[in-house]
Formats: sequence, structure tokens, C-alpha cells
Amino acid sequence: MILSMSSTWSNSIFNKLFGLLRGPRDPLIRNIHEAIIVIDKMNNFIASTRRNLENMYEEHKRRAKIFASEGKRDYEEIFIEELKHIASLISMFDKVHYDLMRVRYRLETLTIVEEPMRLLPEIVQELEMIKPEIEKIAPELASMLIEVERKVNSVMSSSDISSVANMVVEHDNREKIKLPPLPPEEKPKVPEPVSTSYNNVSLATIKKWVIDEIKNSGGVFVISEFARKYRVPKHTVRLVLKKLEQEGVIKTNT
Repeated sequence: MILSMSSTWSNSIFNKLFGLLRGPRDPLIRNIHEAIIVIDKMNNFIASTRRNLENMYEEHKRRAKIFASEGKRDYEEIFIEELKHIASLISMFDKVHYDLMRVRYRLETLTIVEEPMRLLPEIVQELEMIKPEIEKIAPELASMLIEVERKVNSVMSSSDISSVANMVVEHDNREKIKLPPLPPEEKPKVPEPVSTSYNNVSLATIKKWVIDEIKNSGGVFVISEFARKYRVPKHTVRLVLKKLEQEGVIKTNT
């Protein structure tokens, strides 16, 4: 069941909160707010399309019953088959709507609390995962999804997320420690992969590292070990693996 969009009252509350947050961080908040507006438009379109599909489902069901009562089995089968297809589409629309709502309210939280800004890379990853489903059921929304992703990336580039990411490294036991200081300039050393931060390395470079690791390990790849070795965020490693699988370079077994 499609959830109804926020009421006039909740929109009023949100607008007041948005107004209170105006100030030095206004451009950042504005980008998030604009991304939320685009998502709301997408969900309105999805809800409208879903209602049309439901109406068509009921109409086809009525026709199938008529042909069944008339003994026209072949015609009945046409509508029964189409009912299955429509039900599948409705299910897909429900899933996309649910995923977009999760992203929407997570973004709304970011306009109130600054701490969850570290979750922005995960939001980008979720948008990447939603994209194939959007292109399949509502390609006309693909450009709007790209606009949301652009807004979120803009927030990431204008915030201090990168500096936060450079200060801590997450271990498997979820403890966080400060990275050791860089070696003195008068004693330069050849950098080792295990002691270098690669937060600003391109995805293409990380792809090459991943492929090399898979080849060297005989096909065994452990995300946590790779992330620790190259100082690459785990969500980035997962995104690279997903892209490599989509390109047909690798096939993952979970």
C-alpha cells in the first residue's frame, strides 16, 4: 500500500525548521531541501501511476469474469495473464516508492542534525541501486533521480565530510582510532598500501586494485580486509564490486 505524502501540517513544521536553519549553512540545507522536493515529485508520479494500474487491474478482472461466464476461455486467459503482469508492476512500484521514502526521510533528518552527514555516501549508493529499477518501470523519472543524486553530491562536496573521514578509520570491531601522523619530511619513505589514505582516489583506480586483489587471491575477496589495507571506505568497495558485476567483469557469490 502506497503511503500518503506528508500532510499540510507536517509540511508546515518542516518549512519552519528549514527557516530556522538559515544562516552560514543555508546553501547546504537548500540543496537537501531541493533534493527532497524532487523525490516528492517522483513519489507523486509513482502513486498516480500505481492508482492507474490498480484501476486497470480491476477492469481486467471484471472482463476476465465476463468471458469466463460466456465460456470464452481463450479471451479469459488473455486478461488473466495481463493481471499477473500488472500485479508484478504494482509490486515494483511499491518497492521503488518505499526505497525513495527511506532516502527522503533520511535527507530530511540531515536538515536538523549535522552528525548523520557521514551517511551521505550511503545515500548516494542507495540512489545508484534504485536507478536500474526506475529505468525499468518509469524511465521518465531517471533524469529526476539524477538530479537528486547531483544535489546530494553537491552537499557532500560543500560539507566537511572528507575531513571527518580522514580523521578516523573504522575497524571490524567498530572501534575508531586516530590515524598516525605522516612521517617527517626529512625522512621520506616509500609509501606502503597499508599506511596510505585513498579517500580521494578515483573509482577507476580502486577498480584496478580490486581486480588485482581478486586475481592474486584466486577469486577470494574480503571487503573488510581490502578496506583496511587500502584505507578505502567499505561502502565504496561495495559500490565498485557492484559496478564490476554490472559490467560483467566479476560474478559475486554471497
